[in-house]
Amino acid sequence: MVSSALNLSSLNGSNGFVINGINVSDNSGYSVSSAGDVNGDGIEDLIIGAPYADPNGLLNSGQSYVVFGSTSGFSSTLSLSSLDGSNGFVLSGMNADDHLGSSVSDAGDINGDGIDDLIIGAIFASPNGIDGSGQSYVVFGSTSGFSSSLNLSSLNGSNGFKINGINAS
Repeated sequence: MVSSALNLSSLNGSNGFVINGINVSDNSGYSVSSAGDVNGDGIEDLIIGAPYADPNGLLNSGQSYVVFGSTSGFSSTLSLSSLDGSNGFVLSGMNADDHLGSSVSDAGDINGDGIDDLIIGAIFASPNGIDGSGQSYVVFGSTSGFSSSLNLSSLNGSNGFKINGINAS
């Protein structure tokens, strides 16, 4: 008989694992999604949003975390602070109150290179001085590897691009 309840403390890495956020009130897991296969290794990846994270002292700028899938398994817990480029990477909001990670998703393969891409929303970003108009970031997948963090200000068309909202909230 299958139980209708799963005790999360029974997860041991072979039957699932728990992903722990980094700081109190980051709201890690506010948004979660399959990320497709952003590193091109043939294994699906995950993306997790934490829109209330305060990276670099920027209040509520938000963070998103890409966790690479693995055939070698996982331990019973994964701390998002352990992402080092080989097991995933971090994207941080650029300005206070952007709330990066308010939405996260696999974007399919929008640049046609055979590797899945990501889209991450920053619902309260204020591009071009338009307060609260929002911003989305498309990050292209890559088989060339990722460092432990990807600076969204480095998106240049070859590695991704920004979509700016046009009206204030």
